[in-house]
Amino acid sequence: MGPFLRPSRLKAASALAVRTPVCVLGAGPHGLAAVLHLKRADPELAAKTVVVDQSGRWMATWDSQFARLGIDVLRSPSVHHPSPDVGALSSFVTQHGFARSGLPYDPPVAKAFSAFVQHLIKQAKLPNPLAVRPNRVTAEADGTGVRIETFGPQIVADRLVVAANPRHKLIPSWAQHLQGSAENAGQNQAQANRQGEIAHSDDVNLGALSDLAGQRIVVVGGGLTAVHLATGAAGRGATVDLIARRELQVRSFDTDPGWLGPKYLSEFEACTNPQQRFELAKQARGGGTIPQWMHEQLSQSRVTVHEATQVLEATSVPDGYCLGLTSGESIRANRVWLATGTTPHLGSLQCCEPLLPNITTIGGLPITDDHLRVGACPVHVMGRLATHTLGPAAGNLWGARHAARRIAQAIAGIAVE
Repeated sequence: MGPFLRPSRLKAASALAVRTPVCVLGAGPHGLAAVLHLKRADPELAAKTVVVDQSGRWMATWDSQFARLGIDVLRSPSVHHPSPDVGALSSFVTQHGFARSGLPYDPPVAKAFSAFVQHLIKQAKLPNPLAVRPNRVTAEADGTGVRIETFGPQIVADRLVVAANPRHKLIPSWAQHLQGSAENAGQNQAQANRQGEIAHSDDVNLGALSDLAGQRIVVVGGGLTAVHLATGAAGRGATVDLIARRELQVRSFDTDPGWLGPKYLSEFEACTNPQQRFELAKQARGGGTIPQWMHEQLSQSRVTVHEATQVLEATSVPDGYCLGLTSGESIRANRVWLATGTTPHLGSLQCCEPLLPNITTIGGLPITDDHLRVGACPVHVMGRLATHTLGPAAGNLWGARHAARRIAQAIAGIAVE
């Protein structure tokens, strides 16, 4: 049998608790990095690992996001990816004749990255994740493991790796009172795509909107997601206004490269005050930014950009909304898309609520040790939840590899190089 317990075996044993040394929640790039590093460190341990993701397949949420927003090129350079081998993606692109983006720092095109990830999965002989939704996670009475109750089999794991991306949507106060707000629209993505709706960017499927001619769309936000939505809508024929609360910030990456090495991390790691670490990471990430090549694409598009401008109020009107701006202008729009970001929060992962009383958090982020373990429970976290240890780039592809390396060493006792 290949690595990891096969879903077919789990289904057959659904009436019993399945025992596993490691359970990974989430099958995105962070979860994939975790299992690939575990496999490198200890193949026998990896062969008994269970991966849980409601979609039942690897990278489903990632692929959906890229399709929804029409993203053709990643922002991260080619050296950042889930594989333990730093040069694997660049070599794959060359060997298989994929086009390169030609942009600074060699960010891969989305098609090449997707093909590379599928190559990793096939090469490692990873089965599909268990397609069930976790319901409740509790610590074992003796403190040696965790019990994951799912809408399916029950899983008892010696270690749990949370590789999901629990977060809260940030909804501006002026939008919260509106009927059909982003919070309500999130219950039904199709509703968020209807004319006359206001929606958070997580709930907008730009890929399903082929023709927006005759519509006026307002995108609120100044980061990369906002620009993808604005330029994508304009390319589909819409009249688009982009409203950013500050002047657009042009930066190659969402965090300064100094945060990927000792330049800034040395001082961060030397700080022993969790609250100060939280503030340092928050300040480093700042607000939304866009790379130079995306700024140029925005400049060449038919998007009206309102910089250093905020929405003061919004009222419902026939077929949409009327927005009052700090500039004194009023804009009527058929759709309003809120690219106002999200904030990571462990409490957003409802299945982990029973563990929260035993975990210290600051601003929703758990305090983690050097191995990304939280509290006394045998639970490790990845992604933005690992910010306390890895810094502001924890949620990026760089963070996926570094988190996976630490966790694999903690679980298998073997350093992955």
